[in-house]
Amino acid sequence: MNNWSFFREAIRNFRSTGAIARASPLLIKRLIESVPSRVPLTVIELGPGDGCITSALLGRLHSESSLTAFEINPAFVQRLGCLADPRLRVLPVGAELLTDHFSPGSVDFVVSSLPLSMIPQVTKEEIIRQAQVVLRPEGHFLQYQYALQDYGLLKDSFDKVSVGFTLANLPPAFVYSCSLGLV
Repeated sequence: MNNWSFFREAIRNFRSTGAIARASPLLIKRLIESVPSRVPLTVIELGPGDGCITSALLGRLHSESSLTAFEINPAFVQRLGCLADPRLRVLPVGAELLTDHFSPGSVDFVVSSLPLSMIPQVTKEEIIRQAQVVLRPEGHFLQYQYALQDYGLLKDSFDKVSVGFTLANLPPAFVYSCSLGLV
């Protein structure tokens, strides 16, 4: 999917897409640079959209890793289905159903492109709570946002939160790396 196709789909479903353009290569690099490539991992991606981050993750992940994408937009689900990789499983359900698909402490990384600022507070808190439940003690929650609006929620939910920033995206974006700090 090119930027024009992504833009058209984003306009049709802006509340669930929350973006006007695909994530830039630099944003993708910053978001997933802490994901190791030499060991098998269990990774969840929330709101993968058309799969630009999904593709980068698949290119980075160990051959024995698994990646499960939670995506509610049918057009994006169809597009993700074109990424023929046996490590990828696409679930056409919301991110608030993480614990229906993963047991506690079974996930190494949750990589999120969800437009948190557009998600109702109760749902947003439930997504973060479920991410905490499924993450291993040494696991990480990675998120990018266009504003610092949800920094407080992430700071209250995770023991360790670091924030980076990149101008090389439309619009510029903050990148969060969060961990439970149990290790």
